Amino acid sequence: MVLGVKTWYEARGGNYLMRSDRIGLAYIKDAKTISEEARDSLNKGHYHRTVRKCQESVELALKGLLRFVGIEYPKSHRVGAILLESCLRDEVPVDVLKKVAEISDELAREREPAFYGTEEGTAEELFTESDAGDALGMVRYVFDFVNELFKKHDLLKPGDFL
Repeated sequence: MVLGVKTWYEARGGNYLMRSDRIGLAYIKDAKTISEEARDSLNKGHYHRTVRKCQESVELALKGLLRFVGIEYPKSHRVGAILLESCLRDEVPVDVLKKVAEISDELAREREPAFYGTEEGTAEELFTESDAGDALGMVRYVFDFVNELFKKHDLLKPGDFL
């Protein structure tokens, strides 16, 4: 049985310091730090690294959210499918959830080329400033999604938001 976000939270006594919650919150804090590293990489002209860091940031933010609400996530970089099948589909408009899932999966597809490159070129050669900027925009969209869901249920302290 999968509980809705609010039901799950209330069933646990409203105490967000439970182990799963703390781990989820730690992932979210890491996601925020990694997004700052992505912006630093953009400023240094390391566009492939920006894309890679954006993927890491989105993955951790979403896995933190899933962990926080008691949903087991895949041990892979793609979490889109689990988002679409989760109780979150009852919490947010389906088009928003689909977009978040698409962002997660798109960045996951870019992860390997952003690390290693491809036969077409090195990682540095494959990614442009525009690609990096687009990736940062995706991070912002996902962070806004996560923040809104947590605010809706008053689950995070103000300093914990992305």
